[in-house]
Amino acid sequence: MVQQPFWEKEYLADTHFAFGNPSEEVVEWAKKLPADARILDIGCGDGRHAVYLAQLGFKVEAIDISEAGIAKINRYKASHQLHNLQADVQDIITYQFSDTYDCIISHGLFHFLAREDWHRIIQLMQDYTKIEGINIITVFTDEVDIPEDLAPFVKGICQEGEIRELYEQWSIAFYRSYQFEDQHENNIRHCHAANKLVAIKRAL
Repeated sequence: MVQQPFWEKEYLADTHFAFGNPSEEVVEWAKKLPADARILDIGCGDGRHAVYLAQLGFKVEAIDISEAGIAKINRYKASHQLHNLQADVQDIITYQFSDTYDCIISHGLFHFLAREDWHRIIQLMQDYTKIEGINIITVFTDEVDIPEDLAPFVKGICQEGEIRELYEQWSIAFYRSYQFEDQHENNIRHCHAANKLVAIKRAL
């Protein structure tokens, strides 16, 4: 039997988002987006960012490989009539970017992908971001060992500071390197090291 990550069970609950409230940087930078902004949330999980941004009136596209996560978003979309939110089951490895966006978000996704894959995806994110648009990214880094229960799913951890280097041609509006602990269902506790980045695409 294929092992499933713990969050798949949490995605079944409509009472809360598996990973809590929207991150502070998403909340803060949403205030700076144009009212008609188009947003893409890749690896959206059960929608803690996508739903919040759609509630603000932005046109939001959300993709994730988890059928349970996308189904939860679509239940919320239907019950709250969020017609500006589109959520689809997609594998980011084969996802075809087609539109340009004012904001692209990736929060806690890349360590599940091989390094060559997430490097390619970052290039696509950059290519499909409008001039003066932003990317908001959180990555787990190699400063702390991968928790044992997550290790089977982790393929390409980010090196400390690497995400900043990949955006050296952009304007770095916010960057933070930090460590934190979190707790999940069944008292599962993790310690993580992470980098957060908000970068603005400028005209060359």
